[in-house]
Amino acid sequence: MNTITIPVGQEIPFLAKTAHSPIEQDARNPIHTDDYAQKQGLRGALVPGSTLLSYMLEMLYNTFGERWLTGGKIKVNFIGGGAVNGDLITAHGLVKALEKEEGGERLTLDLWMENERGVKILVGEATCLG
Repeated sequence: MNTITIPVGQEIPFLAKTAHSPIEQDARNPIHTDDYAQKQGLRGALVPGSTLLSYMLEMLYNTFGERWLTGGKIKVNFIGGGAVNGDLITAHGLVKALEKEEGGERLTLDLWMENERGVKILVGEATCLG
């Protein structure tokens, strides 16, 4: 595998997607149904966190490929009210540290995901062998 070198302070290529998840009226968690979510003051059914996380993972795989699958680690928190179907979301990663280790350099990235209004809906950190 070729080494991937991304300098500290540089953002990796972002990923933009339209958030989407089928709405099931008998969902195990009612926050994923329009009626319940709207009664709680939300715009509509929340897209599950697992779906949002999959978008973040797609961005990391697009950048690091097999290296992400064999040595990547991620930790995230969901904030800011989440996303509803149709929201344009953008996943970002910024290299904040590089450490030499066997097999190359381990990159540490700050991660965040924003909705179309610029509100952060996911924050976290990932590491991957570059």
